[in-house]
Amino acid sequence: MDKHYQKQLELFLQTIRVRALSFAAHRCGDEDAALDLLQETMIAFVEVAEKYDQEAWKNLFYKILNRRIVDRYRKYQWRNKLVSILNLSHFSAEEEEIPEKVDYEHSEQVMTANELSAQFEAALKSLPERQREAYLLRQWEQMSVKETAEIMACSEGSVKTHLSRAMASLKEALGEWVNDQS
Repeated sequence: MDKHYQKQLELFLQTIRVRALSFAAHRCGDEDAALDLLQETMIAFVEVAEKYDQEAWKNLFYKILNRRIVDRYRKYQWRNKLVSILNLSHFSAEEEEIPEKVDYEHSEQVMTANELSAQFEAALKSLPERQREAYLLRQWEQMSVKETAEIMACSEGSVKTHLSRAMASLKEALGEWVNDQS
């Protein structure tokens, strides 16, 4: 591997790390798991990156990361099914507590940034997986519809539908706060 290519690769991984970690943490709901997934993704990416043009690296990276997240989800889904079948309750995962909704009945109540953040996190976690994925790729990562469709392995129309539904759900969950601010 030549030094110029290695520098480009290091720079790419440094610039994508924080956003990819945030993406993975929001997708799987566990920052430690997200760190593991990110590390696995970076290793897998480095192994195949030289076969692709640098312009394709971002999409490639997110495709690898997305596959790892889906694989993790399937693994835990299968584990949870086995646990429920075998009735081994001491192996079941503890459910995360979702922050309580803020009481909007009092117009003088102002939501703090922390409260809004907690409510947004809860709303994001409550989205169906594909809607959350579309939202994070399009809105957070600012990928095009085409890029998002490639990463999600679906049509561009499906991406638009998932994103539209996600936005409507988030607006409904956060709408009262948004309306109070207008």
